[in-house]
Amino acid sequence: MEALLNRILDRLDQLQSDINTLTSEVNDVKTKMATKQEAAELRSTVNELQFTMNQLQSTVNEMEAKMATKQELAELRSTVNEMEAKMATKDDLAPIRQAVLETNEIVKNIEVNQERHEQILEILSKRSIEHEASISKLRRAQ
Repeated sequence: MEALLNRILDRLDQLQSDINTLTSEVNDVKTKMATKQEAAELRSTVNELQFTMNQLQSTVNEMEAKMATKQELAELRSTVNEMEAKMATKDDLAPIRQAVLETNEIVKNIEVNQERHEQILEILSKRSIEHEASISKLRRAQ
């Protein structure tokens, strides 16, 4: 009977040990688990982070839409290079400038001659009127 009691005691000790281990594990789980409030706070933080990420994604999308691609920049550079190649330089414009200055001088000379011709025409017109008057007078006198 004593052997039976010893086995029961051993078994009780083993059960007590198992209970202590389970109690320890439950306490560990309790300390490691979050409370409902902590979970709600964490959920709120996650939602805020998600909102911020969405805003950042939207901003990135807007920036991508506004930015030129490398290909577009290369095409733009090519167009600028073509335009530069077609544009006249100061040296190219020098003969044109000289021609404009010469043309301006010619136009001034033409204006001076035109004024002189206008004066001559005015004098001739007066003389013509005087001659007509004289002829008319001579005809009346006859």
